[in-house]
Amino acid sequence: MKKLLMLVAMIATLGISATAQSPIKLSLFDTIAWPKPNNTNVVLGLIDNNTPTVKGVSLAIGSSRVDNLTGLSWAWFYTRTNNLTGVQWGGLYHVTKNVAGLTGGLVNHNKGNFAGVQFGLVNLAKNMTGVELGFVNVADNVKGVQWGFYNQAERFSGLQIGFVNYINRIDKGLQIGLLNIIESNGWLPVMVIANGRF
Repeated sequence: MKKLLMLVAMIATLGISATAQSPIKLSLFDTIAWPKPNNTNVVLGLIDNNTPTVKGVSLAIGSSRVDNLTGLSWAWFYTRTNNLTGVQWGGLYHVTKNVAGLTGGLVNHNKGNFAGVQFGLVNLAKNMTGVELGFVNVADNVKGVQWGFYNQAERFSGLQIGFVNYINRIDKGLQIGLLNIIESNGWLPVMVIANGRF
């Protein structure tokens, strides 16, 4: 009976502090988690974990969704992090909004500001400052390096290395590849081997 009362007291205490900081969270699915803190250091998920703030590690077999992450996020299928300072790794599809760090997976999709390294088969970025390494790299604004089979940027400053490189408007930089296209203001609209503007 004493053990049962202790167990009930422990569960009640965890329930009261569900919105507080917890060192660890175990998650089966979005709403099926124990405890259910808003802030945690370690999240271990099976199908899905959804936690507002993680300062540490978020690991999931299925998917990991974190609003603010400082540390490491890994999931086999899908990861979504709104504000990432650190590393988002592994899996099939990554979505980020604001990143200072590194993302690596099959498809990386940044919808905000990215400062760091993005590598995978396909890399998509809104505002990229850093390096994109992949088979296909597509970004709106780039300050840095795009290295892949196909590289595309709407506005660009830096270096593109690939088989086909496309820039709509270049501030200053260089393209190296078999086919180099700068639509607005490059040395020439289309060149082989190299194109750019300084």
